[in-house]
Amino acid sequence: MPPRGAHEAMTAQGIDAAGARILAELPALAPQLAEGARFLLDHPEAVATSSMREIAGRIGVAPATLLRLARALGFTDWSSMRDVYVADFRASSPLYAERADALVRREGGTALAKDMLHAQQAGIGHVLAANPAEAIEEAARMLAAAPRIFVAAFLSCRAPGTAFAYICRLFRSNIVMLGGEGSSLAADLAAIGPDDAVLAINFRPYAREIHAIAEAVRRSGATLVSIADSRATPLAAQARSILLFGTESPSFFPSITPAMALVESLAAAMLAHAGDAAAARIGAIEQALYDSGAYAATPRGGS
Repeated sequence: MPPRGAHEAMTAQGIDAAGARILAELPALAPQLAEGARFLLDHPEAVATSSMREIAGRIGVAPATLLRLARALGFTDWSSMRDVYVADFRASSPLYAERADALVRREGGTALAKDMLHAQQAGIGHVLAANPAEAIEEAARMLAAAPRIFVAAFLSCRAPGTAFAYICRLFRSNIVMLGGEGSSLAADLAAIGPDDAVLAINFRPYAREIHAIAEAVRRSGATLVSIADSRATPLAAQARSILLFGTESPSFFPSITPAMALVESLAAAMLAHAGDAAAARIGAIEQALYDSGAYAATPRGGS
């Protein structure tokens, strides 16, 4: 049973604290309560917008089960727990379409561009504050030790995932983009082994593939490093390391700049573990790019 004061602490800290409590209690919950707990993690918006009876119907349990779940998590009843989700929902950003509509009605494109840059700067500041250097170093060590790294990044997260893969392939091989061109996601996931590592990049609303990633990591025993917008990501139970970023932006679309900053920092930290052979590989690839004409300029020191 959660300690006295857990309800007040979770209410004050919001949905992330509630998610952390769920993850801590999940292994000890009865099967039906565990189903409800997973639903809370996977569908926090539904808790704010649906009744207890509606949610119970979606999960396939009795409403009384959700009441027991709320109490098991340290709340007085379902309503007091739902208040946490409602507060988070009201504070969260609206849907992309709603934000786009507000954006096109806004006057002053110059001011918007400046606001965008300030938001990106703040996002990187949040990355710096939320992720101690030791946490990034530990995540890099886990990834560097794996013979293969599978990158799970879908939809808008594809860009930082692709950037990570491109940078790391300069100093090591065996970086696999899950679900890439010419491959099947199911086949890629089946190939993951216990010595491998998975780097997953996700933010809400999460891509549907996230559940397949979680199951593949659970089945294989691979090391999972999660780059996410919350510690309550659906991958939290399987993650050995969680690095956080925010997506706040005055634009209609969440910012991926903070995630980009994280993957670049992570790749740099990994190189530090890779040794002289990795540095030599980078030099050889760089020279090959010049020799092939992929780079238009002549390298410094060249004739």
